[in-house]
Amino acid sequence: MPTKHLSTRAAICGRGGGCHGGHSAVEQSSYIDREEMESEYDGKKYYPKYSEDLVHCEVMLPPNAPREFSDPAVLWNNVEMTEKGDNAQLARTFRVELPNEWSYELAREVMRDYIQREFVDEGMCVQFAIHDSENKNTGQHNLHCHMMMTLRSLDEEGEWMKKQKKEYLKDENGERIPLIDKETGKQKVDSHNRKQWKCKTVSTNDWSSKEKVKLWRTDFANTINVVNARIGKTENFWEHRSFKEQGLDIEPQIHLGEKASALERAGIPSIRGNINREIIERNRRIEEAKAVCEEAKKALEAIVAIPVHIVTKLISEIIEMIRRASERNKDKLKLPKFGTKYFAKMSDRNIFQDREKMEDFVNRLEINTFEEMHSFMKEQEIKYKKLSTRRNELYKRQQYLEDLLERYGRYEPFIKYNKELWTLRGREQNKYRAKHVRELASFDVYRSLLKEAIKEENKNITPLKWRAELANISRDFDQVTKQYSDIMVKLAALEVLEHNRKELNRIMENESRHVVSREHNRIPGR
Repeated sequence: MPTKHLSTRAAICGRGGGCHGGHSAVEQSSYIDREEMESEYDGKKYYPKYSEDLVHCEVMLPPNAPREFSDPAVLWNNVEMTEKGDNAQLARTFRVELPNEWSYELAREVMRDYIQREFVDEGMCVQFAIHDSENKNTGQHNLHCHMMMTLRSLDEEGEWMKKQKKEYLKDENGERIPLIDKETGKQKVDSHNRKQWKCKTVSTNDWSSKEKVKLWRTDFANTINVVNARIGKTENFWEHRSFKEQGLDIEPQIHLGEKASALERAGIPSIRGNINREIIERNRRIEEAKAVCEEAKKALEAIVAIPVHIVTKLISEIIEMIRRASERNKDKLKLPKFGTKYFAKMSDRNIFQDREKMEDFVNRLEINTFEEMHSFMKEQEIKYKKLSTRRNELYKRQQYLEDLLERYGRYEPFIKYNKELWTLRGREQNKYRAKHVRELASFDVYRSLLKEAIKEENKNITPLKWRAELANISRDFDQVTKQYSDIMVKLAALEVLEHNRKELNRIMENESRHVVSREHNRIPGR
């Protein structure tokens, strides 16, 4: 199985030059949330540089945190005002890459679970944002997640605690060690004549240890591998260890940073970008990465599988919109990042950018106007809801029958002991009962548990009937799921078309205003 090396970056956000970037926490929050924010600490307004790549953003809190901290502006302004020092450390940032083949919905739920168990359960307040950036030159997507974690613990009242505390050093007898003045040879005293003792400063939590970051990285790689195994995407094994830890001679790339990333996105080579390109070339002979995921093409197969006879290539208003929208975006359609119900469930999102495939999709459906498209979408949504309801019913019944058969599996081995017991009489029966006390008790317990689980009034134990029904339900469930998935793909494609229609209208309005403005400026005398 090919190995994919997990890319993560942990850093400190703080005011001092020694911290990563010297950012304020509010500025960093604005950056990942793609929202304008104002800092109460320095009075500055921070404006996000980008917005088109935001998929999801939210704040997760421990039980003792004030509920108003769920607003990132409130949370990080509170942190800023709490920290007084010019060199104060404000937050920890942790960026992780995500498998591009994951749906937005799956990415959101996995990140919630990971953040809850690794950070929130430890007492941290965490803001996280999922981004899906796209390389304009190659079209390669980069699904990733930014996290910001608080550094201070909260007490039971929701108040920030100290980052550090002093601990007295003690001798072998458990007694405090006096702090001796070298000149006098006597124990030092403070201005209030209080004796001074040797002490050391220790953190009030262990969140800043290097071992913690290693654990976070290890757990996240394991999480990706477990999730991929469950959804059947096992093309790659995600490795958390560095190349050095694995004994490989592969050279890791350097972090680009915001400025270099912006230049690279604009197609301008940066110094850091050039260094990485050299590293990639040096590593090419050592290990070649496979970037294409075959499994992600299932959605495309679902679109192509739509029944079609002879398709007449009509120049409909939808086809015209696709062409005009793609002309303004390097011959590709734009993808919605949030606010979608069906597209958010898709794993292979790139196919919905393909102009030819989307035109073919529209022609196969034989819809020409947006009015027809909206009507078709409503019809499909009605079918989707019915199939979803039916699918849930079948799933619940399937789970119920599987539970009964599992309980029966625990009960079945002890049936023979009960049958043998009642073939005996008198003393022989008593001897058998004494010899098989555990087995007969297990028979009673497992039979009772099985009976309790049976919802039917007669409470009959009928494993053969259950297995037959389960086989039929599993077959029906697979059929309904296929129909359900086909309609979901159609609805996702329709959401993409609607998103591009709105985007095109907005762009054309801007272009129209610019034309009017230019003509206005050409009028003589102006």
